[in-house]
Amino acid sequence: MWRYLAGSVVATVCSEATFLLLYGPVDAGPAVSSVVAWMAGAVPNYWLNRRWTWGRQGRPDLRAELAPYLAIILGTLLLAVLATTIADRVLSTTAVSADLRVLLVGATFLAVYGAVFVARFLLLDRLFQRLRAADATKAS
Repeated sequence: MWRYLAGSVVATVCSEATFLLLYGPVDAGPAVSSVVAWMAGAVPNYWLNRRWTWGRQGRPDLRAELAPYLAIILGTLLLAVLATTIADRVLSTTAVSADLRVLLVGATFLAVYGAVFVARFLLLDRLFQRLRAADATKAS
């Protein structure tokens, strides 16, 4: 769990910094910012956790490993897009400053990742345990 947490912290920093940069100074919409930020975190998250947390090496199997991984993390992306879009729309009808709006929508993006952290760990841990068992069966 600690290794997963460390990998997730790295991914979260990459994602959140990207989101804040795109949504704030670049003035991209919340959906675009969420998608690009998700990609900025998903890549290091996958490689750090695959290698460090679950000890996987070698070339990943597209169907057995990458497809289930993407299915699990795409749920987070959809929640992030939905939540940040709603937060953006709600805040656009208020008198909050542009800077505060960026911080609040950025906090919404971060909150989605915090909210699904444990669920993602449990799903990914199950996936990688299944892969480890399949590898052991092949080796026997």
